[in-house]
Amino acid sequence: MQSMAKTQTKSDALRESILEVATRLFIERGFDGTGLNDIADAVGLSRPALYYYFKSKEAILEELTTAVTRTAAQLATEAIPEAMRTPAGILRHLVVRHATLILSHPLQFRVVERNENNLPLKQRKMAEQSRRAVLEQFRQAIEFGIDHGTFRVVDARVAAFSIIGMCNWTAWWFNPAGQVSIEDVAAQIADMALRSVELPANRALDKPGPAAILQLLRDDLTLLERSLDAAGAGGAVAGE
Repeated sequence: MQSMAKTQTKSDALRESILEVATRLFIERGFDGTGLNDIADAVGLSRPALYYYFKSKEAILEELTTAVTRTAAQLATEAIPEAMRTPAGILRHLVVRHATLILSHPLQFRVVERNENNLPLKQRKMAEQSRRAVLEQFRQAIEFGIDHGTFRVVDARVAAFSIIGMCNWTAWWFNPAGQVSIEDVAAQIADMALRSVELPANRALDKPGPAAILQLLRDDLTLLERSLDAAGAGGAVAGE
């Protein structure tokens, strides 16, 4: 039994090595420019030995993308923790969660982005559904903040695309061996995302609703009247 366990562990390690090498080659040479022989040579395996693990490079690509797309889809269906169900809390949670996923699988994400057209139809649909689910969750979170007088009135879909893009771009520049941790990067991106949509503190509504909005408008009109009066008084003094 012990011998079987060791064999299985070695097999799993070799499988992971194949996936890592294939990821690097797909990024460096492109999917079309990489063959099974290239992967086998880079890993140090014969073609038949590689074939034991993966029947085709499409099968390798499919497995590489599953972790990212399936996890993203699962995360998009998870409930937001009760303690975070404020507009800012919800958006922060979504950004940190999505950024952490990308930062944890940067190379796999890059492979998905560059080679989606080479995926099997089922996998391609999964990637598309995952993207739509993430976008919709972000859009709803931003709409929620707008409706509650916490976020500026913006096009929620455009804002969602922008914030998701900020998260996704980390796959191209983040260095896991660098000095900044995944947690710190995700937290900073969340801060920047919130600042891009939040109203200034003096404009946020304590109790969202028509009455609060009307009060803001009255305050703005009062400020405008004071400004016009001051400008008129200044002109009169200058005329004298």
